Amino acid sequence: MAYGCQNSSLYFEEVAVVGGEWREEDKKTFKLPVRNTDQNFTLYFIIRNDNNYPFSNIYFFSELVSPQGDIVKDTLEYQMAFASGEWIGFGMGEIKQNTMVYKENIALKDTGIYQVKLQHAMRDSILPGIVDVSLMVEKN
Repeated sequence: MAYGCQNSSLYFEEVAVVGGEWREEDKKTFKLPVRNTDQNFTLYFIIRNDNNYPFSNIYFFSELVSPQGDIVKDTLEYQMAFASGEWIGFGMGEIKQNTMVYKENIALKDTGIYQVKLQHAMRDSILPGIVDVSLMVEKN
């Protein structure tokens, strides 16, 4: 589902991971319409996990695809838990939410639809405990 301007966000889309398991081949794609190229943006991934998530970190492969087809690929790592095992994210109950900076203060120079593709890059092909994955974009 996509949402318009929420809490100064330009764009927000949430993709549910069915059954709390994210399969390696299940690449999440977010479509980001850009109409104004006069400002910079910060892109965030929002990951919600439950206590079934077995790791203290998470690795991703990401792609940012411009409307012209230019691709920027990244391998990302984010910490999900402290050394004590306590989750870093916030939330009540078993589900915790982590907001992670993906691209900070970037210029999206072309108008049109950008795509952000995200795939987990953990050693296990099925990643339990991920409830959903979101993309949030804020104007700087």
